Amino acid sequence: MTKEDLKQYRSIVAELNEVNDRINSNTVHGTVTGSDSEFPYVKHCISVSGVEPTHISDIVLRQRLERQKNKIELFVAGILDSETRRIFRYRYIDGTVMPTWQWIAFKIGHYDESYPRRKHNKFLKMPNLPKKV
Repeated sequence: MTKEDLKQYRSIVAELNEVNDRINSNTVHGTVTGSDSEFPYVKHCISVSGVEPTHISDIVLRQRLERQKNKIELFVAGILDSETRRIFRYRYIDGTVMPTWQWIAFKIGHYDESYPRRKHNKFLKMPNLPKKV
């Protein structure tokens, strides 16, 4: 996992929301009339919904974005050291804007902004980390 992959998280979430909005706005709803499959064959209405075929590409895109998002979340959740995991969560996943290293340092109980940055960079340089999302 690279820093660039992790920085994509918030953009992925935003794009996923946009794609979901497009899919939801293009969902077709309707009702059809049917009957029970066994006697006395009572007639009733059935609600149906689906996506117009022209928007199938959005469904494929949504699946790809969800996979990318889940890989990043699993990567962060898989960090064994609690403090390092918190640093990564604050830096990439939580919130709507990129927090400063100083803010992260205060959140984890340190006052030097270089501490979480060094710990973050050291973790990313570990040789056994997967390099691609």
